[in-house]
This record gives sequence, structure tokens and C-alpha cells, in this order.
Amino acid sequence: MNQPGFSPFSREHALALAVIALAGGAIVAVCRRAAPRSARRLGKALGVVLIGYVVTAYGQKAAAGELSWEYSLPLELCHWVLAACALSLFRPTQLASEIAYYWGLAGALQATLTPEIGLGFPSWEFILFFWGHGAILLAIVFLIASRSLRPRRGSVLRMVAAVNLYALVIGGIDWLAGWNYGYLCHKPVKPSLMDYLGPWPWYIASLELIALASFAVLDLPWLWLRRSGVES
Repeated sequence: MNQPGFSPFSREHALALAVIALAGGAIVAVCRRAAPRSARRLGKALGVVLIGYVVTAYGQKAAAGELSWEYSLPLELCHWVLAACALSLFRPTQLASEIAYYWGLAGALQATLTPEIGLGFPSWEFILFFWGHGAILLAIVFLIASRSLRPRRGSVLRMVAAVNLYALVIGGIDWLAGWNYGYLCHKPVKPSLMDYLGPWPWYIASLELIALASFAVLDLPWLWLRRSGVES
């Protein structure tokens, strides 16, 4: 059976965004009104949703015979974001929560608004895409609403340094193995926003500047809270 193609901002896309937004609003309401124990249970439930996505995605790839060293290792930036979100939900740490917020919100929000998928609902590609990215966004909403996340001073620079560390480590692995995790060796084969950022390696520098600007914007609410004395 032929699967329908995906069209950005179509009815199915808008419905997926609406479901994520409504779920986010429900999470905020629960965190504000529920007892701390109930809020923690909600966080763990979101963690189970994230883990369920990973199991389902890898199971689907295994069933289709699509697992490979070159494409299936958890070395993409989104994999690290997902791991940081899950860790923050089950056993939060400051570093993991900041990675979830800055890396996750900068990437997952843009991805859900401009998905790079070829098939629409009810394809597995559509379901898994919005399941994974939606769960990341909802995890971040929970971390903020439950007050589990409070970025420290200098978080933006730490996150930029962490991105550079990721690029050095994964770029080295790519170079040794001939892979392209993180698109650090060449751009995606399909058309993408990277096509407008210059040739290799200049598009990597452009992405770093975009990351710095995105992190700085995401830090503005916390900067205001710190300066107002609400947060230390």
C-alpha cells in the first residue's frame, strides 16, 4: 500500500503539533497542582515514553534489516539529547538537564516545525519522528515546570564547549571509520538548510554560530530571572 507523502504545515502536521502543545499544557498543569510525588511519577512516565521510542525505533530498523555500523550507532547529536532527557527524568543532574534544554529545545523545536521526512501519517516514519521529537519537547517542558531545570551562569558557553567536544570526538570517529555521524564530514545527501551555509568545513562553523545564537536566546529567560534575583 502506498503511503501518503508528507507536506509541511498540512492538516496532519498541524494536528501533530497541536497534540504536542496540548500535552505540554497538561504537563504544566499537573506540575503546578499535583503533589511532588505525583509529579515525579509523571517524569518517570515520560522517561518510559522516551525509552519506548528508542526500543521501537531500533526494533523497526532491525525488522527492516536497516541496522548498520555506519548509520545505526547512537552517535548523532539527537541521540545524546535523548539520553540527556531520559537521565534528567530518572536521575537528574545539572549537566544533563542543561544539555536537554539547550541542545534539545534548539534542535527538536526546529525539527518539529520543519520536519525532514518523506512520508506522512500513518507511516512509521511520521509516527516515530513526532514520537521522538515530541517526547523530547515534553521532557523539557516537564523539567522546566517541575523546577528540575535551573540553568547556571555561564551555561551558554558550557553548552557551546560541549558541542565542540562532541564534534571533536564524533568527528574523529567519523574520520577513522569513514562515517558521517553529525554530518561532520559532508552535508546530507538530501536538500537541507546546510546547503545555504557554505561548503565543508565552513558550514560547520556556520552551524556553531547558529548554535551559539540559539543558546543565547534560550538563556534570556534565565538571565532575566538571575538578574532579578529570583534565581541564583
